Amino acid sequence: MRKVFLLPFLSLALAQVGLLDGPRPPTEVRGTLQGNARDGYRVAVEFLVDQGVEPLQGSALQPLSWNGTLYLCPGGVCDTFRLSGYTRGALYSQAVFDLYDSHNRFRGRAGVNTVYDPQNRPAYYRVEYAVSPLQGTRVWRPSPDNPVPVEAGGWLSATPPGGVRPERYRYPGLEGYQPPQGGSAFTSISPADRDVVEVVRVDSLALLRQVFGRAQRGSTLYLYVPDISPWTQRLAQEWGSQVGGRARFVVPEGTARAYCATPARRDPRYYVMPRESLPPEASLGVAYPPSGEGQPGMVLAGAGLYRDPGWPETDYVDFTTALIPLTEGLPQARARVWGYTSRADLKARVEFYERVLSSGYDRYASGQVGTPWDGRFTADVGAGVETFRLQNWQEGDYTNAIFYAQDDGGRDRAFVYVTTRKETVYELDTSRPTDFSLLAFGGPNGVRFTVAGETFESYDCRFSNWTGQAYYYACSYRDLQGRYRGSGTVAIAVLNIAQVSGTVYPLVARTRTLGYTYSAYIRGWTEGWRAASDNDRPVQAGGVVYAEGRGYRVPGLEGYLQPGSGALEVAFGNPAVSYLTRRLDPSANPYEPLKGQGVQEAGVGPKPLLNWCVAKGL
Repeated sequence: MRKVFLLPFLSLALAQVGLLDGPRPPTEVRGTLQGNARDGYRVAVEFLVDQGVEPLQGSALQPLSWNGTLYLCPGGVCDTFRLSGYTRGALYSQAVFDLYDSHNRFRGRAGVNTVYDPQNRPAYYRVEYAVSPLQGTRVWRPSPDNPVPVEAGGWLSATPPGGVRPERYRYPGLEGYQPPQGGSAFTSISPADRDVVEVVRVDSLALLRQVFGRAQRGSTLYLYVPDISPWTQRLAQEWGSQVGGRARFVVPEGTARAYCATPARRDPRYYVMPRESLPPEASLGVAYPPSGEGQPGMVLAGAGLYRDPGWPETDYVDFTTALIPLTEGLPQARARVWGYTSRADLKARVEFYERVLSSGYDRYASGQVGTPWDGRFTADVGAGVETFRLQNWQEGDYTNAIFYAQDDGGRDRAFVYVTTRKETVYELDTSRPTDFSLLAFGGPNGVRFTVAGETFESYDCRFSNWTGQAYYYACSYRDLQGRYRGSGTVAIAVLNIAQVSGTVYPLVARTRTLGYTYSAYIRGWTEGWRAASDNDRPVQAGGVVYAEGRGYRVPGLEGYLQPGSGALEVAFGNPAVSYLTRRLDPSANPYEPLKGQGVQEAGVGPKPLLNWCVAKGL
């Protein structure tokens, strides 16, 4: 099959991206996409390889005013190197100096010799140097195979620099890509037709005009069609506008009979081919240059010569549409699609309708936690319960301190006010006892007395003994807030006089951390449109577009760049003319202009409609 070569359309050039699914990680092999979907994509591949340690050697001539520095690029990494110990203007003979880079690292040596003129006067320096690349330096080197073609599914093969066999990688975002295929009406061109050098699938009015514009000025176009449709007449007008030549309509005999009874029988543009009928798919257009066989001709084939393909006046498109997912489970998507179909450069700016993070802190959550606390809390802000973690958290005493929080995915999601929850507790200070003995009334329980300015009360008293003069009770003492403060003895004598004695202790206040309260302002989730992270995406054959690895189809572009989807194809070169005449009717050569051009088939050519009608008695 003859290789299909298309018009030089605008190519697509994208940024360098890491290549996937190969023996090297994406950080060590990258590619730049070239070409377009109609011609086929190619990729310029680069590998990150270790730079050899062979020194950069060379020589240079320097004036006597030289400052002792050299700007060199060992291993492709440029820097300024200085000669350690060099003195400007000194006369050197076989002097050797150490070379240091701009970071004061030793990198090599340089020799300096003074060159003298014929009068034995110093003229200039000859400097010879050897500078080594840094150990471990890695540089990007192109593959010797560049540019490599992209295969089905985005796969490609490229040989590393210095390698012996290619490695397989996949270019991201081209999972649904299919290289341009055959399917042309010209795929079986005979081996003798070696100068049919181009076949173009025309799928837009702009591309048709480009093709017509390449024909020789003044060429005549013969259109072999089932009938003369309005679209066929439009093609003839376009031919005249672009080429300045005439158009001739050649119809089969079954159609010609109906024309004989109309004014068309005298139209010099109408001809008849020696066939009863012609399928629309077999329609042909043959362009003959005005200067004969020395000029390359042109042949058009396809139903697009007869049927109106519905091409708009301009093939530039710019529309927004919902996308059709290629597999189940994909989110709803839409895209703005724009570009020229004739240039095969349609692009899509894809958006997904899915749960997205709000741009502002629109959700609120609060709570209390105990201690110890690791700085984590949970909240439901539109996507179920999530866990958030305070950054740089450590326990301490806080009052409305601000912390920032991330989710489990490491995204900054919230700012949080934190306050420490504390309580004050009073404990006995047993290191400072106060012993006392005093008289009071009542008892034994509920006897109130004052020690060191503080009032206490006896309680929980138990009978101890009777001495003959008083009843003795062992009691506990508390303050008026009911807190235990000590113990002792209450002796009840006559007239309810109580002898109270014992020990009480002062209180000491201690603060204890109970936990923390937090108030979090969180970026919540909402349903809405978000742009794909890898926009803008090329539209592939069939209207397929991939964004973030997800495949969709653009409705209405099912025929875009598909093999054979063009309503019209064009081949350039004189041998195509003879081939297609044989293909149309193997038993005859109905094209009179081919006689005398080395075509061996015999037969009659197309006759003017008037002559044919007269010959048939119509």
